[in-house]
Amino acid sequence: MTKKQKQLCIDILTWYHKEGRNLPWRKTRNPYRILVSEIMLQQTQVPRVIEKYKEFLRAFPTITALAEAKTADVITVWKGLGYNRRALFLQRTAQAVQKEFRGKFPRTLEELKTLPGVGDYTARAILSFAFDQPTPVLDTNHRKFYQKTFFGDEIKIDAELLKKAEEVIAFIATISLAEITPTQPPPTRGRGSFSLIYHWNQALMDWVSANTEKYTLPKIKKKKKAVPFKETDRYFRGRIVDVLREEGKIGIASLRKCYPEISDERFEKIVKKLEKDHLILRKNQSILLP
Repeated sequence: MTKKQKQLCIDILTWYHKEGRNLPWRKTRNPYRILVSEIMLQQTQVPRVIEKYKEFLRAFPTITALAEAKTADVITVWKGLGYNRRALFLQRTAQAVQKEFRGKFPRTLEELKTLPGVGDYTARAILSFAFDQPTPVLDTNHRKFYQKTFFGDEIKIDAELLKKAEEVIAFIATISLAEITPTQPPPTRGRGSFSLIYHWNQALMDWVSANTEKYTLPKIKKKKKAVPFKETDRYFRGRIVDVLREEGKIGIASLRKCYPEISDERFEKIVKKLEKDHLILRKNQSILLP
């Protein structure tokens, strides 16, 4: 790292101490709550997630409560977040932690990635944000920062970006708190202080969001014309699940009449995919939440 790059890291941490967002999942070390926030944030903007995060934890305050809940209840509470399969992955992860790890979240990257729906980023986020391990993370904003700061517009694969992230993490580990907060108490969270590496991983999310023009990546030409969302299968999948959230159960023939704009073949394909994904159940001539 150059002297300029190192100073940028220090400047970002200093900025974050003053300007970092006050988000509910930054006030806990509970790996279950960190997991809930990370799964919700995968496809949903922060403002929408905040209230749903609180609502979800009121309904399922512990990993045991989620693991033992009715799947239909989990899907119902998930309303408003979209990508309903995430709710299923979250519950399956809770069940796996209960069954395979005796209710305790594993603390290695390899074991965390065996959990349903937990990929490399989410596993690293749990290690960093719940267990304060010196682990680099690579979400969209992290990726943009490492890409633009160290490689410019020469797009690199994640493996190369992670190597640079590890180099930065190694540097962050050498910084003293006095360099970041010389006249203020060190940043804290939950029951006590966290390492600057933890704060660095959080800081990049806010820093890049606050400096979007600086970290804009080159646009990749799209080969196909984008289809309006309301014409996609995902749109109709979501509407069907929403009907079941309200009705609980509905006859397939009645449901079919709700979507005259699509063909019988496409309707059946959508229903079968929902069934395959375990988001619905067929019972006689009706469907319901699992």
